[in-house]
Amino acid sequence: MLINAVLVYTRELLPVLLLVALILRIQRTGKRKLLLQSAAMSLLLMLLLAPWLGDITQLAEGNGLELLFVAAHGLTLLALMLFAGAAKWHRSAAIIALSAQAVLCGINLLLYGLTSHGSHEATESIWLGATLGVGIGLSIAVLWYQLLAELDRFGFFVLALMTGFIAARQSSAIVALLGQIDWVSSGQVIWDSGQLINEQSEVGVFIQAWFGYEATPDALQLSCWILTLVLMTILWQWRRPTQ
Repeated sequence: MLINAVLVYTRELLPVLLLVALILRIQRTGKRKLLLQSAAMSLLLMLLLAPWLGDITQLAEGNGLELLFVAAHGLTLLALMLFAGAAKWHRSAAIIALSAQAVLCGINLLLYGLTSHGSHEATESIWLGATLGVGIGLSIAVLWYQLLAELDRFGFFVLALMTGFIAARQSSAIVALLGQIDWVSSGQVIWDSGQLINEQSEVGVFIQAWFGYEATPDALQLSCWILTLVLMTILWQWRRPTQ
């Protein structure tokens, strides 16, 4: 129970924390204000959505929660595109992207907490797992931030590429979620890299949170991932003269 709780909290927190570290690395000024505004927006959205999760789940023939996740990933993707291509909306896009990812994380952790309550020992394991998971996630995010600082020396394009990876993760997740509810047909698996890197391993969890690693991608999922990365690269290059 404890190990599972640590894994769940680490897996759900990492996408948000890695995005926070990346945006703070790109954002040169007003970092504290950006974090406070994003946190406030995330909290407000969670307070609005939490009481209605049961009703949302029943929408669209029981697929409401998956569609909510699709909307959150889609909003993150659009915000990151705006973040890359429009300097005028830089801060607003960052807040939207962070808030959407935080809501995804918050809903998943809330559902995990609600479905895992049981004995006193189970509750203690969840709390301890949450503490360890938060600690691990923050440690990785700090190291990631420092690594980005080193990579920044090679040029701004490196940070732009990292943003593209995170954006590509959103499109891959959207396709996967739509496939789960049979809104898009799942094609033939292109490869299976599960023996090389297991999605549930430490490395697998990290690279899944970073760029949406999928051990068994199909053609549609991989195509959307590649197209998003290419589009993000073009947007960054188009905006670059205004930097």
